[in-house]
Amino acid sequence: MLPYRQIHLDFHTSEAIQKIGSRFSKEQFIAALKEGNVNSVTVFSKCHHGWAYHPTKVNQMHPHLNFDLLDAQLLACKEAGIRTEVYISAGFDQKYAMAHTDCVRVKKDGSRGSFLEPGYKRLCFGTPYLKQLAAEVDEVMRLYGGRFDGLFLDIVTTGKCYCQYCLDGMRRLGLDPQQEADAQKYSAIVYQNYVETIANVVKKYDPELPIIHNDGGAIFQGRDVMKWNNRHLELESLPTGGWGYDHFPLSAAYARTLGKEFLGMTGKFHKSWGEFGGFKHPNALRYEAALANACGARCSVGDQLHPDGEMDLATYRLIGQAYREVEAREPWLADATAVADIGILTTERCIRHKENGLVGANRMMLEGHYLYNIIDEEADFTDYKLLLLPDDILLDGALAEKIQQYLKSGGKILCTGKSGTNAEGNFALDMGLAFDGVGDYTPAYLRPTFALSPNGMTSYVMYSTNYHVTPAADFAGEVIAQRVDPYFNRSAERFCSHRHTPYDREKTAVGAVVSKQFAYIGWEIFTEYAKVGAIHLRAMVEKCVDMLLGNSKTMCTTLPSCGVTTLMCQQTEQGSRLVHHLVYSIPKCRGNGVEVIEDLPTVLDTACTLKTDRKPRRVYLAPSGEEVAFTYQSGLLRYTVPSFCCSVMVVTEF
Repeated sequence: MLPYRQIHLDFHTSEAIQKIGSRFSKEQFIAALKEGNVNSVTVFSKCHHGWAYHPTKVNQMHPHLNFDLLDAQLLACKEAGIRTEVYISAGFDQKYAMAHTDCVRVKKDGSRGSFLEPGYKRLCFGTPYLKQLAAEVDEVMRLYGGRFDGLFLDIVTTGKCYCQYCLDGMRRLGLDPQQEADAQKYSAIVYQNYVETIANVVKKYDPELPIIHNDGGAIFQGRDVMKWNNRHLELESLPTGGWGYDHFPLSAAYARTLGKEFLGMTGKFHKSWGEFGGFKHPNALRYEAALANACGARCSVGDQLHPDGEMDLATYRLIGQAYREVEAREPWLADATAVADIGILTTERCIRHKENGLVGANRMMLEGHYLYNIIDEEADFTDYKLLLLPDDILLDGALAEKIQQYLKSGGKILCTGKSGTNAEGNFALDMGLAFDGVGDYTPAYLRPTFALSPNGMTSYVMYSTNYHVTPAADFAGEVIAQRVDPYFNRSAERFCSHRHTPYDREKTAVGAVVSKQFAYIGWEIFTEYAKVGAIHLRAMVEKCVDMLLGNSKTMCTTLPSCGVTTLMCQQTEQGSRLVHHLVYSIPKCRGNGVEVIEDLPTVLDTACTLKTDRKPRRVYLAPSGEEVAFTYQSGLLRYTVPSFCCSVMVVTEF
């Protein structure tokens, strides 16, 4: 089983620094890891600069290292009973890039990036560099195979390249480099060759060794790509480094549907990788570890070893505070599966940190405390009571047919924007609506037919693209919001006030509808929430979701919106039990958009309701074991968590 308390120990070390590893001590190395309560660590074979940290015949050892540092670290970890992974920088090798500029990845405009600026150059796996990389992997397996538990290859993506090798390869296959689709197709061929090459090398020595191909946390590349992470996933997500605190829950909500163990990789840094002397507040790391566990993940914390090899004890005191709490939670984490009412459907590939419908949907479901997973086209839709199709999920061919079958089985769907339409611009589903295309005005206004929380019935500005729909004469549903258009679009010739034109009360049409199995909102409301975050956007979606779920909703809680809550079903030797995670803090932005956590306020009297057809035997808080008073009537379990700080688990045993 994959350990819960890992360290990713970076060691990207310039040749301009002397005395590499001169202060390394086995005893001090072990003492630091023990202080951090660590039970797994990633150590380096080769760094981004291209140097090896062990004797080598196929590469070059760092010129200022005079002993086998990798061997020393592996020996220390074996003595301490700590699991190890070996790191090889795959996509970056600055030494090789400087000597072989023809192997550097090239953009469509022919640029490779300047060698006059500090920073690494991305190498292309469609060049002779792959042979060099394979030789380095082979050597590590031959020299150290059987002594470590996983191989971590970094900076691995399927991005397009226009170097001379890729151009030649495309033309030989009859592909046109001028066409984006052909260039993307060839990049997939290059990636496939890369992963197969590495897998074949490793297989000679250890067919079962876990191989991790790290792409910076963008796991939405398709299962055909993700399968090459053959045992588990490591999801890089440093909230302070630009990812934000809702990025990991998004990645985890998809990762937990793939049938593999996974861990969340954050960092000890105030900002991001390579920050020497940067420390986040201990409470931040406590929160991030608890969040990872609540989302179904193990933990990994990124650190960077000083060039002289001495571990920084302040770092491991910081990590230890979080990892002692993780260790206490572990009995309630293993063999747990997320309970989910809702599936958020995505057809994205290589999604990064951008404001789109998936990001907005994830934020709304987190803040609304719904139980959800993020799913792709290959998921079993019947596992979910409701599917969300955020903003731009087009339905054609097999996907449209699969959705139709899901609906026949009793499933329900919420579509927004142009989701649910096909290539012809019509609804692919019989929702009782005609799709009439893009609206004439932006922004337009949404006017609910009910008192929308928290500000009631009024006209709310909607900045995103709006779409016109017409209900059929026999539409068996309810119009729950109107679209109200402005007098005119803002222009140099006609404008009103500072920002946008007010609404014309006479220009109304259908804005949102709900029926027994469908809901539709005629705006790209999830994308708008990702960009703007206005509360009426989430309230409108919550109204639709609650109407569709009705009394089938599994969980309700009064946890504030900044909290995160999940429900896991855990299998134990005594049977199954429910583990309800509650995690709370309030991230703040400091400086230039750095999200930080410092305070962990105590949350009082959180009321919770769970729908279950089994009568509980016992409800208690973990890991403290404190009993929780509860009632159970008509299939509803009710309890109140008196107080908690940072996180708590409520365990229901039957």
